[in-house]
Amino acid sequence: MSSRGFQGSYYRKPRGRGPYRGFRGSRRPYGRSFADNSRSYDTNTRSWKRDTPAKVLTEKDIGVTEYISKHEGFNGIIKSRFSDFQVSEINEKGEIAKLTDTSVPEPPDDGQVVEDEDLLLNKYNLEILPMETWDKINDLTLSNGPVFETVKVDVTGKSKEERTKIHDAVKKAFGDSIVGSTVTEDDKKYCTFEKYRKGVRIDNRVKWLWPGEYVQFIVYKENCDTMEAASRIIKSLRLNSSAKTGVIGYAGTKDRRAKTSQWFSLRKVDPRKVAAACRSLQDITVGNFTFSDVHLRLGMLKGNRFRICLRNVTASDEVIDKCCSLLRENGFINYYGLQRFGSRISVPTWQIGLHLLKNNLEAAVNCILKPRPGPLEEALVQYETWGAKAAASKLPYRLDHAVAEGRLIAELAHHPKDFAKALDKVPRNTRLLYVHSYQSLIWNKVVSRRLQTLGPTPQVGDLVSEDSVEEEPLEIEDEAPEEESEEKQTKQDAPKKLSKVKILTQEDKDSGKYSIFDIVLPLPGHSVVYSPNMKDYYEELLKADGLDLEMKNSNKSYSVCGGYRNAVVRAKEVSWRSLRYSEPLEDLLLSDLDLLKGRPAPAHVHDGKYKALLVDMTLPTSCYATMALRELLRVDTSSETQAQQNDYHKSDSVKKDANDISDVADESDVNEDGVGAEKRKREGSDDEDVKKAKL
Repeated sequence: MSSRGFQGSYYRKPRGRGPYRGFRGSRRPYGRSFADNSRSYDTNTRSWKRDTPAKVLTEKDIGVTEYISKHEGFNGIIKSRFSDFQVSEINEKGEIAKLTDTSVPEPPDDGQVVEDEDLLLNKYNLEILPMETWDKINDLTLSNGPVFETVKVDVTGKSKEERTKIHDAVKKAFGDSIVGSTVTEDDKKYCTFEKYRKGVRIDNRVKWLWPGEYVQFIVYKENCDTMEAASRIIKSLRLNSSAKTGVIGYAGTKDRRAKTSQWFSLRKVDPRKVAAACRSLQDITVGNFTFSDVHLRLGMLKGNRFRICLRNVTASDEVIDKCCSLLRENGFINYYGLQRFGSRISVPTWQIGLHLLKNNLEAAVNCILKPRPGPLEEALVQYETWGAKAAASKLPYRLDHAVAEGRLIAELAHHPKDFAKALDKVPRNTRLLYVHSYQSLIWNKVVSRRLQTLGPTPQVGDLVSEDSVEEEPLEIEDEAPEEESEEKQTKQDAPKKLSKVKILTQEDKDSGKYSIFDIVLPLPGHSVVYSPNMKDYYEELLKADGLDLEMKNSNKSYSVCGGYRNAVVRAKEVSWRSLRYSEPLEDLLLSDLDLLKGRPAPAHVHDGKYKALLVDMTLPTSCYATMALRELLRVDTSSETQAQQNDYHKSDSVKKDANDISDVADESDVNEDGVGAEKRKREGSDDEDVKKAKL
């Protein structure tokens, strides 16, 4: 197949040396211009050069305007380097994700049978099946062949739940020695049971000997977001990457421009295979393998532990102590941070979410595929100009199905007008984030108005949660998962219930029982109770966007039930210390991988030229550490504002080296998602979401 143009397939043959030559070595690498005219491609250095400052989203654009504490703040650079921001997930048990072991567990003995004492005493559940049937199934385990029988149980008329109980009972009694399935014969349903035979696949399943259905493991990643890491792991394992299978699970999405540790889960994938597949992945390390009967899903976490380094701090220790103490005592406004809304002011993620909520699927797709600089630029321009077939032939190698844009183009190349089907190819979590982004924008604007007009104390008409639930539920109603064998269906897919809320009365206000930390505000949706004192403002905002308070949609995928979010939160386990340093590009925090490799901690330089502040804190799920830092520093956290400060060492002797690293960073921006991933290991690399000015 020719590598030029589209000839019956949307895959493009790589050209020249290596798998990336066809993308980076093409004759017209990125010759087109863009709406913002902010960057151009230098064919001599093969890197992007910024011609004019790109306009990015600011805090004001997303409704972030207020503060809780009154203090002067101080200067400090957030994410001067991505190693300055480290995140460890806290699971529902309160355990902190920390990569400590990259070894692979030994496989269990093929003949091992695991049974507990209760199971031995009461092996057969006679309420589920009669003793005669249990005896027949037991005979199967004792038979040696060569002819193997099948035990059939007529379950016609029984519900799916009842059939699942039968399979579960047999599984508990006989473990993996018996394989069950549900079949339909002559309009009748049967649960069938056969003896497991080594080397023979029954019902498309192989014997799974590990102690849990799902393998869970810690993923440590650098300068790589969660969904990108998941896509790369799936691709490396050569698993089905269909959007509806939920093949890989994780509890939360972590920042890209950071070093993070979190749990992932896979169903019945041998941990040895996982370790081998991830060994070649740049910036990703896996380990600490365990097993569970629960698949991880978004929201199944308690919070995150943050380790943050703020560079070039100019305030005295007294000012720092005062501001940090106020943050610990008064907390911060629980705004959704800029990360929620993307970096493109021309097409922020909330705009895509609004189109989805209004069922304008074509407009949503066009927003996602709007041309912009980066590895997909040529394909996106082709889509806008000539359509999906032309764009498919320009998709970079390894990105055709690794990112949402690639999946959309690939599907539209076959079905040009079926935008609903194309969007179904995008991972559910990604579509959820688009819609949640719009809800987040409304919430930010409402909480700002609430504090402006009513102040930081409880008022009549406020809502408080009557539950102790700290995390908000997922706002998108769950899709039905792809059906598995019935004995493996669990209750984990049941939709989460919304917290019960109470409307404060004058008596409640006067009682002094509630504080600002108890106040919650709803994310708009069809199942929430709106705060009476803010309901008119919700209606005003939604009406301006062509929506109403119900937020219902004929497409169930985009019908949102809403949720509740605390207006103000406190960080827990807040600690801080100052550190002096002289080398601007020196690591000042040790990551999990650094500790695993035995790297020594950075030393305090008593006469160092610069001062850094190291902050540790724990935040509940869905809280943004950048918003806590905004309250601490009283500065705008946008990338543009932070980039303007990042030349603080420009007069030093390291300027030339820093500029060299910055040039590499520009090229690394273009080559993400596995294309030129080796460049990301350089600490000067800036991701496309947080573009920094040249050092």
